[in-house]
Amino acid sequence: MATSLGPTYGAALVGIVIEGTLFGVTLLQTYEYYKSYPSDSIRLKSLVAVLTVLDTLHLILCARTLYWYLISSFGQFDVLDQITWSMALQTDCNGLIGVAVQLFFARRLWMMSRNWILTILISILGTIHFALGVVFTVQSFILGRFSAFASLTWVTCTGLGSAAAGDILIALSMVYYLQKKRTGIQSTDSIVTTLMLYSINTGLLTSILATASVILFAIMPTNFIWLAFFWIMGKCYVNSLLASLNSRESLRNKVHSSSAVEMSRFRKDSSMLGKKQTHSGALAVAIETTTEYRTDFDSSHKSASPEYKRQWSPTSSAIEVIEKDRLGVVAL
Repeated sequence: MATSLGPTYGAALVGIVIEGTLFGVTLLQTYEYYKSYPSDSIRLKSLVAVLTVLDTLHLILCARTLYWYLISSFGQFDVLDQITWSMALQTDCNGLIGVAVQLFFARRLWMMSRNWILTILISILGTIHFALGVVFTVQSFILGRFSAFASLTWVTCTGLGSAAAGDILIALSMVYYLQKKRTGIQSTDSIVTTLMLYSINTGLLTSILATASVILFAIMPTNFIWLAFFWIMGKCYVNSLLASLNSRESLRNKVHSSSAVEMSRFRKDSSMLGKKQTHSGALAVAIETTTEYRTDFDSSHKSASPEYKRQWSPTSSAIEVIEKDRLGVVAL
């Protein structure tokens, strides 16, 4: 293990400071979620609760780890190469968070695309990430020293590489299927563009952090620079999911606002068309607009009244907004 504390516990200290800051964002988003969406399904609320608990537990384990090395074992330089139990277990917390978030977005992607192969592939990549995280934990207890971490290069690189591949695949697939929903209608395309940006932001940061962790561990397995990126990655997973859930209200308002603008334009155009028809009397124009929303909201809402469904907007996942205009011209 490196003798300098800078690239080891110094890097870990920087990582936990950033992690603590992001944890504050997690708590804020969790509070905002339960406050803004009390009617969400029990399953979705439970997922948010479990992720928040795991995120809290991970920060506690990381804080306990640094306290043990830097405070409790101060001056005992031989201890700095030993692996304490909290250092080994924190890996599994991040692994659980990662696989839960990736499975959530895999389900959302399946609802949009109905592509089983793509959904299963993402689920497998997330599972590999978690499973190899467990292997890393077990091997950490067996090895007992950081100086032996070089033997775990394949475990770490494969696990974090699978996480990065899954995140990139989710983002690219979301963008691809949302792109296919473009209709040429400005209001609809604006919402689709917003959803595409959300999808890119969902997977971009976590995939960058996972890739950085892989490269740094492969190059420098005995220092903790890679660990700082790994600690931050877990917080980004949780916040990406919470941001996706909390953005539904703003998307719903955008849908309503766009609908109001389109209706105003339609009335104006209809009025002008009516005046033209008094002179020509040749054509009648019928415009029918149908808006379809697909969400991952609780299935209990399927039995809701038609009026409720008509007023419903993508407040669950906002994964797909389809607006189709059919213009018919009939000779009188």
